[in-house]
Amino acid sequence: MITLSLLVFSASALSAAESNPVINKTEQLHLNTIVNAEAIKRVPPKYPISAAKEGKEGWVQLSFVVEPDGTTSNVIVENSSNPVFELYALKSIKKWQYSPATMDGKAIQQCRNQVQMDFKLSNAPKGASKWFFKQYRLANRYLEENKLEDAKEIAKKIEEKGRWNAYEDMYYEILYSLIAEQSKDNEAELNAIKNVLGYRELQKEEQYSAFATRAFSLAVELQLYGDAKSIFENLQTHYPENANVATLSPYFKQITAYLASDKPLVIDAEIGERDFWRYQLERSGFVIDNVSGNLTNLEVRCDNYHSQFLVESGNKWQIPESWGRCSVYVFGDASAKFRLADVHHGEQKI
Repeated sequence: MITLSLLVFSASALSAAESNPVINKTEQLHLNTIVNAEAIKRVPPKYPISAAKEGKEGWVQLSFVVEPDGTTSNVIVENSSNPVFELYALKSIKKWQYSPATMDGKAIQQCRNQVQMDFKLSNAPKGASKWFFKQYRLANRYLEENKLEDAKEIAKKIEEKGRWNAYEDMYYEILYSLIAEQSKDNEAELNAIKNVLGYRELQKEEQYSAFATRAFSLAVELQLYGDAKSIFENLQTHYPENANVATLSPYFKQITAYLASDKPLVIDAEIGERDFWRYQLERSGFVIDNVSGNLTNLEVRCDNYHSQFLVESGNKWQIPESWGRCSVYVFGDASAKFRLADVHHGEQKI
């Protein structure tokens, strides 16, 4: 049974969210009419020669800013199936051109978060290679025998060789989720399963719904209620009659009510290998405190605005409504830890 875990609040974060002054960084924008940026030139990426020779396919997820002149900037690689594709995706995005977004007739910035660029070959074989499935089955056997380190070695071998196509990507993420589960690393397991859910077309309904249910439970346990909400909504959209939709509905209603309440969301965070940590805000303000390690800067990437700040522990940032949905990117040294409180908008403005 899924239970909603009790939130653990940071006293200092709550105090800062209620009483700290806001740095007046920019004036409130008043929303009337927004015209979204539209792509007018998308330069396809070059295919890595080494990957093409080996018949490898892959994908890269990127975030970037569309500037008022329609060019792209501040491109970040968020995730990829294989590092070999990342440089080519970056070079391609930097050449894209958009018609500028406008607000009340004035050109503005817009952010594009987690845009996926696929690398596919027209003549690539379908399914996974014999080598891959041999390694995959061996790793699963090690897990059944509680030989976790041996299973990790197999996963490392697969990662170093590089996956072949979408099938291998999906099964690799499944393997990684099983390793994370046995390692009791809930965050790593959740991230792996979220990647698995991205391959819905390769799964049967029963398999997809089982992964979605597990991911929902993990997101609730980690207090990532925005993730839990999105996972449920995707399951409901694709398979509205699935039994797990009815099972999860009461918890989804509790989450929705909580997100609408005045209670803050408090998330313990850690910088990963890519030197940043990302979080999509559910409210219109946030506080960072309990910092351990070096945090260099943060970016607020919103539908209609992009800002960069130094990190000041205990400061409260509040987002004008006209900026739209926002994600926070916190940059720093690997393994730096901190706490983020996602709070509602007050009377003060940035």
